[in-house]
Amino acid sequence: MNSDLIFHVVSRRKWPELNKNGYYQPEDFDETGIIECVEPGALQEYLNKEHRGRKNLFLLVIDTNRLISKPKKAKNGLRMLNQPVNTDAILDKIRLDCNKDKMFDLDVKIS
Repeated sequence: MNSDLIFHVVSRRKWPELNKNGYYQPEDFDETGIIECVEPGALQEYLNKEHRGRKNLFLLVIDTNRLISKPKKAKNGLRMLNQPVNTDAILDKIRLDCNKDKMFDLDVKIS
């Protein structure tokens, strides 16, 4: 599946402090220099592997055509950004919580 949308997960509580001056930058960006994003087809697997049991998350919906820095493909449906995300590329923030089994049941279809 080829889509212009990618997704990034951030703590809902931390979102306001990480979203400043027209850019979103995760806490560990200064250390890693990378913002990890995921393609639609790999989202559920990614959420259950990396964020299992978490609540109070935002799923950022990012339009790659609006990004200042284009994402680089990585393995397993991941995309990596090496610059902060300009906030006009963030189309939406979707509230996410795991279910009672501490898993995410999310199916993203892009048409």
